[in-house]
Amino acid sequence: MFIDSTHISKINSDVNRIFFEILPRLKSGVYIHFHDIFYPFSYPNDWLRDKNSWNETYLLRTFLSFNTAFEIVFFNTCLNHLYKDEFATALPLSQKNTGGSIWLKRL
Repeated sequence: MFIDSTHISKINSDVNRIFFEILPRLKSGVYIHFHDIFYPFSYPNDWLRDKNSWNETYLLRTFLSFNTAFEIVFFNTCLNHLYKDEFATALPLSQKNTGGSIWLKRL
């Protein structure tokens, strides 16, 4: 499932529906991709300066904390953070346009 939401949790938001209604109903084995999620579960500084008031990543971090029903399968900006030199050598453009994505799996 690909998720590219409004990134804002508020009354009647798509983000709330995703976390409170859709994710709990997914069957085991389903892969979920959240777009615009960055390590360490925060937003790039320039996005924060734009005052978008996005908060989805904080809700996702809370959702995953102590959650044994979902696992992180791939988190590209986390890997880029941990292996920056390797990424810079193998994928030099990844340092200019990091793009934020996290892949989860429903266990």
